[in-house]
Amino acid sequence: MSISPSAYRYESELARLSPRARRERGVFYTPWEVAEAIVRQVDRRLKLDLHLPHGLADGSTWERFLRQGYKLPEGLKPTDLIVRILEPSAGSGVFLVAAIRQIYQNFSQRHIAEHLPPSSLTARWQAFVEEDLPDRLHAIELLSDAIPAARDTIGQFLETTGLNSTAAEFVSLHCGNALEPQIHSELAQPATVVIGNPPYAAASTNTGEWIKELLRGKIGGNQLYRSYFESDGQPLKERKLWLHDDYVKFLRISQWHLERAGLGVIGLVTNHGYLDNVTFRGLRFQLADQFDRIEILDLNGNSKKRGTSARLSRDESVFDIGQGVALSLFSNFPRSTQKAIHYGELWGPRSGKLRTMATDDWEVLTSQKLSPSPPHYFFTPRGVDISSEYQRGIPITDLIPQSTSTVVTARDAIVIDTDRERLLARIAEFRDIEIHDDALRAKYFPRPRSGKYPPGDTRGWKLTKARAALRDDAAWQERIIECAYRPFDRRWVYWSPEMIDWPRGEVMQSMQSADALALVVRRQMPPDRPCNFFLATDTLTIDGILRSDNRGNETLLPMVLHGQENLCREYLPKHLANVHVREVFAYLYSLFQMSEYRTHFAESLRIEYPRVFFPTTKAAFDELAHLGELLLSLHLRRSTTRKMTAPSDLPSVASGYPKWQDNRVWIDRETPLVKVDQAAWLFHIGSHQVLRKWLKDRRHTCLTTEEVANYLAIVDLIGQTQSIVAQIDLAIKKLGGLHRALGIEPIDSTT
Repeated sequence: MSISPSAYRYESELARLSPRARRERGVFYTPWEVAEAIVRQVDRRLKLDLHLPHGLADGSTWERFLRQGYKLPEGLKPTDLIVRILEPSAGSGVFLVAAIRQIYQNFSQRHIAEHLPPSSLTARWQAFVEEDLPDRLHAIELLSDAIPAARDTIGQFLETTGLNSTAAEFVSLHCGNALEPQIHSELAQPATVVIGNPPYAAASTNTGEWIKELLRGKIGGNQLYRSYFESDGQPLKERKLWLHDDYVKFLRISQWHLERAGLGVIGLVTNHGYLDNVTFRGLRFQLADQFDRIEILDLNGNSKKRGTSARLSRDESVFDIGQGVALSLFSNFPRSTQKAIHYGELWGPRSGKLRTMATDDWEVLTSQKLSPSPPHYFFTPRGVDISSEYQRGIPITDLIPQSTSTVVTARDAIVIDTDRERLLARIAEFRDIEIHDDALRAKYFPRPRSGKYPPGDTRGWKLTKARAALRDDAAWQERIIECAYRPFDRRWVYWSPEMIDWPRGEVMQSMQSADALALVVRRQMPPDRPCNFFLATDTLTIDGILRSDNRGNETLLPMVLHGQENLCREYLPKHLANVHVREVFAYLYSLFQMSEYRTHFAESLRIEYPRVFFPTTKAAFDELAHLGELLLSLHLRRSTTRKMTAPSDLPSVASGYPKWQDNRVWIDRETPLVKVDQAAWLFHIGSHQVLRKWLKDRRHTCLTTEEVANYLAIVDLIGQTQSIVAQIDLAIKKLGGLHRALGIEPIDSTT
């Protein structure tokens, strides 16, 4: 069976008539194959693990478990049904039809097993739908317009079972917000089965106090349940925890129902980010700690997380979104004695994934066993041995304790420029009382972020107020200073709190001193990229210098703060107790550029801040620190690059350019700029392909002689970088390799 096309009519109309509302509410309805696969496995777990032979159609009451010594959950009676199903985001009813279909199949099989005449099936089914289903199956939907569509979809299915479509009225469909307490008060009893496809809305509009408290395990200020902000009984220490997405809140609601019931099964389709995102470790810990059996089928399809190069180049989501998804089942059993976590994944086109879910056995698809371990409790396969080696290193944030995020201006196009005079003229325009606010809004903010504020305005920044402050600043022309914007790309920034949202306080202020030096790192890196997210800086540094896709911030670790070294010397081995802080910093830069370090610890580097291992001898430290110092001087432009002649009178960088062809970089179809080998052209720092990015950011402008000379110097710099990194790799090889040189005890997985 395939569900009626009318089930998707409402979503299509919403996408056509109100695409913004669709995005804000995260309305992307479920392919039938996905809903069917989840419901079928939920039914199977009820039969196998809770010993309810008729699964979703089972009529057992709590008396059954009470006779086995099970404690009756608060608010329930012994005569209440054990199986109570909740769909908290019903949409147009796809999951509801899948559940009712499974119930009907189980009901029919029971009818046959009891040797009852086929002629009585319809009458008995009619009685079941009218008398049993209203208490057994509940659904919640926020959008009132979707409820008639859901009833229509359910009615069409019930007609195929011999009933009138009006029987859909016996399904308890509640209009309301599943993330508010009132709707659950109406339901009264906790659900033992929760199924569905929660909304995909990272910028959640559901910001009520009740759900915010429940994420922390609290109701009315009292700690009653599990907190997603804790792991192993310890609070998470991140400054930002990305637990505000709607799907996380719906997962918390689902878990809350089973916490109160004490048993049951959850089957949800969600964003797959929670499986391995570091800041979700509290969530994973709480799930692994509560549930006896967890089954995950990662459908991938994330356009921003393309997997490894060995994967298929075409990997599609099963929804019309760029976000990858996973199917997750969480089961609690009475008197369980052991836990199990099973995992599987599918790659490739959408059609192939849906076909596989429809035809293949769930146990085969999720056959890989996982053993999540601290500190992250990942729900994806991991190299445990290498991860354990990595955990023995010193976290860079412990070794260099004072840090900050890089600067977020929130309006780069206004306050940053490659040309100082052009930036000054733009700020003068903002100060000009003759220019109306509306003219500036139309020119600089043509695409408003939100309808909540006038174009350009945010909660913390108002154009009118900022312009007034600029006019009152007599020293406004002195606010333009140099900044590090992208790798080897220095620009001018208007350094004023009136125009910059997050200037990052005293740490970033210290980066304006003569002895400024800092390391920029990231905590999380894309899984399909080399671990090259490290860069030295000696000036104000703008967020995006390593990865400019708004997915987390870079962290800046200064070597010196207010003339004092920013180094916890207690972590240094005795033979390095007296080395200068600059030497330590140079060694770190060498370590983080080391190919064997980047590849051996790649899996951990992509999810954590880098960890430090020091050489076992002073001689090894000195050799690597020397090479690191060469790199530092080169990357900070302190060394002398070879003199190069820069051509003049070049055309502007054309659309679609630069391009690399015939070992040359071309800025239009007829103009080669410089000869470059392929390795240099493909050289990346972070997500930026340096030589391409630098020119791409200057499209449609004619390069000055100074800019061309600067670009040619970057070409030379990249060649020298590759040469020094090769020397670092050779040095570590001569010292006996990563483990011997740095005293890392390898873990033998066979013991």
